[in-house]
Amino acid sequence: MRLEGAHIAIGAESIITKVALWDRSFVLKTRPSKPYLIPAIDSSLRASRTSRECKGLNVARSLGVPTPAVHAIDLNDYSILMDYIPGTPLKQVASTLGSTTLGNLCYRFGRIIAKLHRGGMVHGDPTTSNLLITSNEKTWIIDFGLSEMNATVEMKGVDLHLIKRALETSHWDMQENMLSRTIEGYVDELGKEAEPVLERMDAIRERGRYH
Repeated sequence: MRLEGAHIAIGAESIITKVALWDRSFVLKTRPSKPYLIPAIDSSLRASRTSRECKGLNVARSLGVPTPAVHAIDLNDYSILMDYIPGTPLKQVASTLGSTTLGNLCYRFGRIIAKLHRGGMVHGDPTTSNLLITSNEKTWIIDFGLSEMNATVEMKGVDLHLIKRALETSHWDMQENMLSRTIEGYVDELGKEAEPVLERMDAIRERGRYH
């Protein structure tokens, strides 16, 4: 879909544009082509990730997870029109927050991931770059292009491992507080269902040390 607006983010995978329609603000997420890929492969990847993200956002919302609502999808130009969330990625603001506030946000992060896992879904890229924080400290999770359904314990363990690794690399000086509160939220949401996933997360970590 062709809509004019201001680019608010340009990444390796997508271009995020803020657009105005019907006296409201929306986000148009478009996946541009990669000239170094074979055209057929490029097209297939863009289409599958666009479709996967649309489905992931809708399923996540049905599970009670705060995500932008999808209003339209166009697989001809690999774009999704969704709600604009006036927030900032946790990655950008974490260092400016007090430990209690930061811990509370991470606790909510853990509960969000747990709700996805309970619904048989993994996010695929659960980093603090994909957790938006609004001015009233509400948390929203975005970027479902790598999400998957029918998740196994292994897939859920990988999701948690990715969180741990992201905290180590992006928030190394705050990682203990952030990880402990994230895991606390995860366990509080899932109860005993969390145990095999946490065990698998640790096992994945150990496997990585010997490869």
